[in-house]
Amino acid sequence: RQHNQLASRRNSNHSITRPLERRSSSMMKSNPKNHPISEWLEVDPSQKIERLRASDRLLTHISHRAMATDFVAILPTEDAKLIEIAIDALEELNQIEAALTVYQPESEISQINRLADKHAVKVSWSTFRLIQRALRWSDLTEGAFDITAGPLVEAWGFLKRQGRKPNRQEIEDAKNRVGFQNIELDDARQTIAFRRPNMAINLGAIGKGFALDRIAGRFREQGINHFLLHGGNSSVIAGGDQDPGSGEGWAVGIAHPTKPKRRLAGLWLRDEALGTSGSGKQFFHHRGQRYGHVIDPRSGYPSGDLQALTNISRSATDADACATGMFVAGSEKTQSWADLDWFSPTIMIRQGHRQDASEIRSVGVVHWVDPPTSK
Repeated sequence: RQHNQLASRRNSNHSITRPLERRSSSMMKSNPKNHPISEWLEVDPSQKIERLRASDRLLTHISHRAMATDFVAILPTEDAKLIEIAIDALEELNQIEAALTVYQPESEISQINRLADKHAVKVSWSTFRLIQRALRWSDLTEGAFDITAGPLVEAWGFLKRQGRKPNRQEIEDAKNRVGFQNIELDDARQTIAFRRPNMAINLGAIGKGFALDRIAGRFREQGINHFLLHGGNSSVIAGGDQDPGSGEGWAVGIAHPTKPKRRLAGLWLRDEALGTSGSGKQFFHHRGQRYGHVIDPRSGYPSGDLQALTNISRSATDADACATGMFVAGSEKTQSWADLDWFSPTIMIRQGHRQDASEIRSVGVVHWVDPPTSK
């Protein structure tokens, strides 16, 4: 009762739930640098709904609303005494959102978008480093990840969640305002400038991961070493174990792209992060064709052949950016990157041949709790 009162007072919520049941791990025996590629495996979600059942252990949940989503911290029951520390750490989300949002005119990103095509804009060190990191992922993914793609998202109506198919001229006009290579950073002055007029950046595809990394850092500084943090389920970071001392990590489910309450598989995550990109929730149909909200900034059209893509990285920032870039690039290009030094384990999901079925392919070593199986 005392914890609930604290949570209510601070605009956070806390509850107790049961974790996913631990099952025997099925791992591929291979050097992770070789990044083995599995076959495409069709999975019927109906057979997976109850596979990851609740166990007898209880977990403490604390939630905080920010960035238009619910951020949730999950702690083992043994660490429930640290709940007030966790609540304090989660309140930093408000400061992060205030700096990165495009919906508040006084935010750093709004100031950049308003002024950077006129003169260089000085920003905080954390925002500068995040933009640097985003541009690195743009380079690594050959432009598939691009924080300047906002004009295209707007042209397709997804900014206001009113999808529409723009004409060719509208797409070309938007593309003229897009391009990560037109962002100029000055390390010495800690400034950002645009080389083209009317450009804008949006850190929505990397901001949640960045926020999770910051909160995870605060947790560890304050002695919280066993935790699972997620922002709207698509961005996740895990520290330690759900059963402290087991060395297994946290059991995390892979959801069906269009039926999020159904799970296709489950994996172990320990001192790692997971990012998922897909268009299962935001899309529209035009003349019998489906158009998703993730736009390829190079072509100006919605992305490719996958329903969803999940990347596992050491940081949530990198997992978010990498997942978005790979989803945009598509399955063949993603597989072609598997031999590169920066590549990390990835799970690709595409439409199956049967209704509601999906096909899964893993690239790299995934530590499965409950591996995908065909019917």
